[in-house]
Amino acid sequence: MDGTFQNIPIHGVSASDRIRESDARQVSALAESIREVGLLNPITVAPESYSYKLIAGLHRLEACRSLGMEQIAAFVVDLDDQRRIIAECDENLCAPTLTPAERATFTAKRKAAYEALHPETAHGAIGGGHDQSRQLGDSAKADRFTADTAARTGQSERVVQRNAERGEKIAPEAIEAVRGTKLDKGSYLDALKKVPAEEQAAKVKADLEAPEKPKTAAVADTPPDDPYADERKELRGLTREGLEDEVIGLREENAEYRAAIAKLKRENEELKCANRDLSSSNQGAVISRLTKQLQGMKFEKQNALEDARKATWQLNKMKKEQAS
Repeated sequence: MDGTFQNIPIHGVSASDRIRESDARQVSALAESIREVGLLNPITVAPESYSYKLIAGLHRLEACRSLGMEQIAAFVVDLDDQRRIIAECDENLCAPTLTPAERATFTAKRKAAYEALHPETAHGAIGGGHDQSRQLGDSAKADRFTADTAARTGQSERVVQRNAERGEKIAPEAIEAVRGTKLDKGSYLDALKKVPAEEQAAKVKADLEAPEKPKTAAVADTPPDDPYADERKELRGLTREGLEDEVIGLREENAEYRAAIAKLKRENEELKCANRDLSSSNQGAVISRLTKQLQGMKFEKQNALEDARKATWQLNKMKKEQAS
């Protein structure tokens, strides 16, 4: 995106109509970092009449507001509404903290905006999706949605397609009711999308209100002190297809973690270069904070790998039991 870096008034930045609201804990942590070393990554905005429309950096904006700052560093770009939506979705889809429901919502929103910009790429477009007339001044052919999203977010095309399908087939009120609850799991969303759209919200409400199943004693082959006893019981209740989906999902999430770690490493190097003029003590604080973030990402990756290994073990065990 072409644009310019400017210091703009914070009160002139509008953050309305965002797909995702800010998280108070994340804002608080970010405010502490900004107080310590300053705002290292400017927000991105688009001019709108006499103000600015926020494109990327909601948590950074709210953190600076909480510190009483009157000006904020911003990258000002001129984008239309569809490209603004795509930019907002891309920023969030690159983050590893989204829940399955949030990832589905952002992916579906991005798909709708992308196909509005490039209708020739929509499924069923005349001419195979790539031979239709383009927008004025746009001579290049647009990639299919899954390929473009995968390239910009580090996800696989299969993951993009799966998330888009969840976001498209689940009614907005139903997916919003799921977000952040005990039901916010990929397996639940895949089951929910098969329910008629007009019945989905009622099903979510009923499932959220349903009492928890009483815990039973672990089966004979599960050690009494096994920390994964509940997970094993849940896996035993799945069909073979369900177990395979769980394993595939874990592998894909692991790939997303690896992509997020690689992105964080690149950003770490960029920040080192951009902040050479900082004092050695401040620069050390920045590098220390980013190193801790990397360590956290690596820990999450290790957990994902361990979950995938355990799920694979359970799947193999069930296959042997079925064979016998």
